Amino acid sequence: MRVEIEATVRPVIPYEHPDAAMYYQIFRQHLLRQRYKKRPFPVNDSRLQEVFLDTQTPIKKQCDYLVRYVAEAFHHYAVWDYTHAYYPGSPSQQNARTDAMEGVSRVLPTLAAWLSHQPQDEPFLTTIKKERINIAAILKQSFLAGTNPQHRGYWGTLQDYDQRICESADLALALWLSRKWVWETLTPEQQAQITRWFTQVNTLKTVDNNWHLFPLTVQFVMRALNGSGGIDDKKYRRIKAFHVGEGWFRDGAQGNYDYYNAWGFHYSLYWLDQIDPNWDHAFIHQSMAEFASTYRYLLTPQGFPFFGRSACYRLAVAAPLLAYASQSGEPQAIGEAKRALETSLRYFIGHGAMREGAPTQGLFGEDERLVDNYSGPASSFWSLRALNIALYCGDNCGLWAGESLPLPVECQNFSFTIEAINLLVTGTSETGEVVTTFQSDYTQQQTPLTRRLESPSWLNKLKQTLVGRADRPKNNLLRKGVTSYSSKMTSFF
Repeated sequence: MRVEIEATVRPVIPYEHPDAAMYYQIFRQHLLRQRYKKRPFPVNDSRLQEVFLDTQTPIKKQCDYLVRYVAEAFHHYAVWDYTHAYYPGSPSQQNARTDAMEGVSRVLPTLAAWLSHQPQDEPFLTTIKKERINIAAILKQSFLAGTNPQHRGYWGTLQDYDQRICESADLALALWLSRKWVWETLTPEQQAQITRWFTQVNTLKTVDNNWHLFPLTVQFVMRALNGSGGIDDKKYRRIKAFHVGEGWFRDGAQGNYDYYNAWGFHYSLYWLDQIDPNWDHAFIHQSMAEFASTYRYLLTPQGFPFFGRSACYRLAVAAPLLAYASQSGEPQAIGEAKRALETSLRYFIGHGAMREGAPTQGLFGEDERLVDNYSGPASSFWSLRALNIALYCGDNCGLWAGESLPLPVECQNFSFTIEAINLLVTGTSETGEVVTTFQSDYTQQQTPLTRRLESPSWLNKLKQTLVGRADRPKNNLLRKGVTSYSSKMTSFF
């Protein structure tokens, strides 16, 4: 049964419709990027692939190696006391400085999750080239510099619909995960400075979709660290209004049902529950359990039936299974989550999905057809959201020590419908393939040509190179009218 959600008028987002002044700023930041960017850092790429292709290497060791790979490259690319990092790659439609901020905000949660299980007196990570990096010191330096208006790397004054609202949530999560090493070592004045920057989000407008979760994450963290501050219950109730049943959320009143459920909605709700277990505990756990009960059927050892946007976040596909395993503690859930993490990372990283220190802008190598205009060189670090949960809960829930159990398609054939989103799911054990088919069209305005993946034109590529702003075709296949998707991912090649 279709759930009707009261719609709101979508606002005009400045960076989607830039005026001359914004184009000037974008171009100016593009020139500054040329000045401050570092040379590419591919030195560990081949070894990382070898580690993930080796089926005898335990997943805990693989994840540890991945963290060291990311940390070493981050140390290389970072500038201005670790407040920005200019990774190589295609720009977003924002500006190069915001892209560089993502190079920090989307990496720090991984470093903080790794740090969260280190001894208090041992915050050092040994890189692949055997250098010791003080992760706690990097985090502390980043937060103090990024929130200081007098510093070169200041993260700035936020505006309505600002991409930095999104990034503030990841930064807040990193601050909470590293609180024993960072927050609790700060002076009251330093804590007040950081708090002032984060609390900007409380009065700002966001798009009416999953973005409500970003200021909520900041508010949960600030209340946990300061012992004060309110939670915007209106935003939280709006998120719950997007829930259509069986653990699935619609991404806004007229949005898609897609993989943002996995690495957007349930990922963020998991962390809200970890930060404050008394906040709507029943709903968060129940919706996660319902989601995982059918989502588990979508994963295979060789890909998944990807539908929706942000394909470059593909390494995070196991995130909700790990979150559910962490919450439930059920041996079956833990074993399947471990298998999902092992196989998804092996499938993608083993075939080149991490290059020059970051997840590529594509599925395996670079593929601009699969990069949304809001995605920049470091946006793909959301791919590490499954890793973040594994690092955080792996020791406590028995993930590392537990037995890896086969995924459903490795055991049996199946066919069922997720009624809440009208999605038919079919699995064939002999071929290891899962096919998902939406049983209604998103749009009637379609032809064989409009359903294809489009590549950027030479003119768009030239404009992107000269100005520093993304101008790529929109290739969300759901919105193009494609209804059926295979785990062999044939639509994308």
